[in-house]
Amino acid sequence: MNRSDDEGAGKPGRPKPKPRRGNVRPKGVSARLGPIGLKRLDGRVFELIHPKCVEETELDYAEGLELWKAGDPEEARDALRFALEACHDNLWVHVALGDLALKEARDPRLARGHYGYAFELVQRSLPPDFNGRLPRARVANRPFHDALNGLIACLKALDEPAEADKLQALADRLA
Repeated sequence: MNRSDDEGAGKPGRPKPKPRRGNVRPKGVSARLGPIGLKRLDGRVFELIHPKCVEETELDYAEGLELWKAGDPEEARDALRFALEACHDNLWVHVALGDLALKEARDPRLARGHYGYAFELVQRSLPPDFNGRLPRARVANRPFHDALNGLIACLKALDEPAEADKLQALADRLA
């Protein structure tokens, strides 16, 4: 007999699943509903929790940055794309690719895609009523702020000042 995963839930002998309340749990216990999680540090102060693949792609990311610093943006882009293939939800890599697109290719639309994806990854991890802070001083939060700042710069370059102003207000509130 085939049974669905939900079948039998709440029946005698089977515990009824508890409803989830966003992705922030009490007492600083980390939560992860999507690829990026959230951890309460103190009161309204939170830190992002990144997927394990971020650590696994650290060398490729570092190589990409070194290649860019050495003056080879094409090879840098290739190394960063390689890192992205292994960890699509790596905020640092998306920010670096956004920076390359904006600073080297002078392509704010392409840069907006990378910054915007990183921004959306974090937005999806925050509860709709989130009123906490994600301080930039925390290393784990820094790529989110870099993505947000890059996205604001792209919106200004694309003559979308109202959207840029909204994101700036969000950045100010979260900092």
